[in-house]
Amino acid sequence: MRQYLEPILTAAVLFPLLAALFTLPYMVYCYRRYGAVLVMRVVLMYAFLYYLICVYFLAILPFPREGTVVTQRTTVNLIPFNYVPEVLESDVAFSWDNPKSWIMAVYSSGLYEPLCNVLMFFPMGVFLRYYFGCGRFKTVSIAFLGSLFLELTQLTGTYGLAPFVYRCCDVNDLIGNTFGGWLGYAFTPLFTCFLPTRERLNQVSYQRGSRVSYVRRGFAFLVDGGFHLVVMTPLWLVLPLSKRAGLAMAAMGAAIVCQGLIPALWYGQTLGKALVKIRLTDRHTGGTASPWRYLMRGILLWGMLLQPMALPVTLPVLLMMAAYNGIRNRSQMFYEAWLGLVQVSTVAAARKKRPQASRDAR
Repeated sequence: MRQYLEPILTAAVLFPLLAALFTLPYMVYCYRRYGAVLVMRVVLMYAFLYYLICVYFLAILPFPREGTVVTQRTTVNLIPFNYVPEVLESDVAFSWDNPKSWIMAVYSSGLYEPLCNVLMFFPMGVFLRYYFGCGRFKTVSIAFLGSLFLELTQLTGTYGLAPFVYRCCDVNDLIGNTFGGWLGYAFTPLFTCFLPTRERLNQVSYQRGSRVSYVRRGFAFLVDGGFHLVVMTPLWLVLPLSKRAGLAMAAMGAAIVCQGLIPALWYGQTLGKALVKIRLTDRHTGGTASPWRYLMRGILLWGMLLQPMALPVTLPVLLMMAAYNGIRNRSQMFYEAWLGLVQVSTVAAARKKRPQASRDAR
């Protein structure tokens, strides 16, 4: 049992780091496709990610060191079901009335490893059918290819990283894993009957994505801030001014380019807003606003309020105002209200062009 617990514990230690690296691209994907990030969707995706890490570590750990004595079988087995004679010939004490004998029978009869291979890929079938909407053939194919990847990893000694081949490449593992993926697909309704359907998750995501939350705006703000810094830095270096004056002029120039010219030419979108599918529109007409209003917003927000010298004071104030507006369900910041601008989602328009997703195969 220890040989199975060690990889799982190792995965638990590394998972927070991998999850942190995965968060940013996953948020971009959700915002671009649905316009919202659901907690339920994040939990399911992270559970699937943790499961994949555990499966991979179960296949490669414990990693041997040079000088380690090989104590286990490391040959290649291409004979399917070669463990069946061992199971049939085993003499085990088994009784339907004694559940403890069931575990002993599995351990002593040679069924332990095949059953573990089936159970290892059972969750994959559930995840693929429920969350990713895969059909039966696609689920079985992915389970087969995933198992083949693990067997090739073991056959090559983790692609030559290990000092020697320390795991057995077994066709029975490939059969058991694939069968486990199919079983998971077949029993998915039993394990997900208490969870919202995939269609329901998509429906809620699109509903929330039709409006622009301040979390979504904050994500666009961070991207725009990084782009603003990239444009501002070379301007600061080339301007023949003092350090303080040069920094102020560089910030103003970057604001004009990034928040004035680009939105005016890109139908009210900046780089960050385009990434999460938001655009600035005229509050009354719903169309693209006049270029000078985009320019004035960029100068007011990024060229003045977010000047590097004033940033330690103005940034916390703006964040508190955004949080207050979010609680009060107000869609505009004060500078947007002054200029008659409003931020709208472009996901709804994209959804109308996209055909409805097909229902999961039953």
